[in-house]
Amino acid sequence: MGSEKAPGNPDYRLALWVGAAVLVGVAIMIGVDWPTQTSAPAPDAMSAGTRDFAQAPVDPAAAQSPRMAADQLFNRAMMAHETGAEQQAAVFLPEAIGAYQRLEPLDADALFHLALLQLAVGDQSGARASADRILAAAPNHLLGLAAAAQASEQSAPNEAKAFWQRYLDAYDEQQGRVPEYQHHQQLFPILNGRASEFIARAPANATLPQAAAAKSAP
Repeated sequence: MGSEKAPGNPDYRLALWVGAAVLVGVAIMIGVDWPTQTSAPAPDAMSAGTRDFAQAPVDPAAAQSPRMAADQLFNRAMMAHETGAEQQAAVFLPEAIGAYQRLEPLDADALFHLALLQLAVGDQSGARASADRILAAAPNHLLGLAAAAQASEQSAPNEAKAFWQRYLDAYDEQQGRVPEYQHHQQLFPILNGRASEFIARAPANATLPQAAAAKSAP
């Protein structure tokens, strides 16, 4: 629907890869509705519109800033991870994580990217720590809540459910508040669906984590 959602648009590609990183077990494929499946999409599932980007060499030195270099590595690492290019992912994921860590102090958007990379390498505790840093400054930050929820789903499903509920409760009030929401606008429908799905199937006795509850108290 319109050029901003075209497969060749960089923001669209970023939304696909970020969404795939957050929604474990959900394959995001260009040109079709996102199906639920248990395996990552095969490399040929990506359209030709993204192939030239995926094969572009990463040259951090040529980027205009260290942050742009980190974002470029993020894009390449997530593409490799989600298309099953294990050798490339093994190289670019730690490189991207290191690139963001060298940028400290990180803003909320960079912390969100870092959390997604940490989730991609199976570092749920690191991802939760990155998400907590976002929430320490902004308790209702939607990307922070989504990252905290995803990082907690396996180890603490009750906490994950509570984070997803906070995400849904804050969604309308938070819209448009910070620039990173605009950057990830096409990701929010995916996150909304993930939140509703997880809450529906999670245990009924989920409670808000004490630390988070204290931060969000009026």
